[in-house]
Amino acid sequence: MGKTADKTTPMKKYPLRPLVDGASGSSRRPACSRWLGVILLCSLFGFSACGELRPHPATFEPQAYTAIAYRDLLAPGPAGLQAGQQVRVRAYFWQYLEYDPAMVRNYLTLLRYPIRWYQLQWFATYDTADLTGYYDLAAVTPEQADRYKLKRLDPVMLYGELARLGPGLYLQVFHIEKIAED
Repeated sequence: MGKTADKTTPMKKYPLRPLVDGASGSSRRPACSRWLGVILLCSLFGFSACGELRPHPATFEPQAYTAIAYRDLLAPGPAGLQAGQQVRVRAYFWQYLEYDPAMVRNYLTLLRYPIRWYQLQWFATYDTADLTGYYDLAAVTPEQADRYKLKRLDPVMLYGELARLGPGLYLQVFHIEKIAED
């Protein structure tokens, strides 16, 4: 019998095995509660990142838009600007963007506005013709982009509404007016 015990295969001991099995006394959370936590976390991020698409007004009334300084557009929070506020601002058009300026926030917005969100054409503006004060969170529809035919550094007056985009705001432009150089 001594010979048989010597020839048996020794048993491998895994030092982490008790932790995996929960034998150390720690309680494991069920898998469904982990998934529930992940879903809640994702939905929280999703709802906080959702943007808003505002309907265009039926008629255009320039006096209904509040004039703001361009620097207020760059920092809407400290300026006291809020979502839903109709504003007008003077700017210098730069170009329509080939990239998405708020990619992560926009992809999360697709959950809320799956079809209409891609109908926005983003563009960039500057505060001055000297290229200071870059702002790339302005958007129009493709039809508006075709209608206005803006060129680089055209001085324009933008009429639009500030709308939510995650924790910040973007300018959904409803009307663009070219301004003659002074």
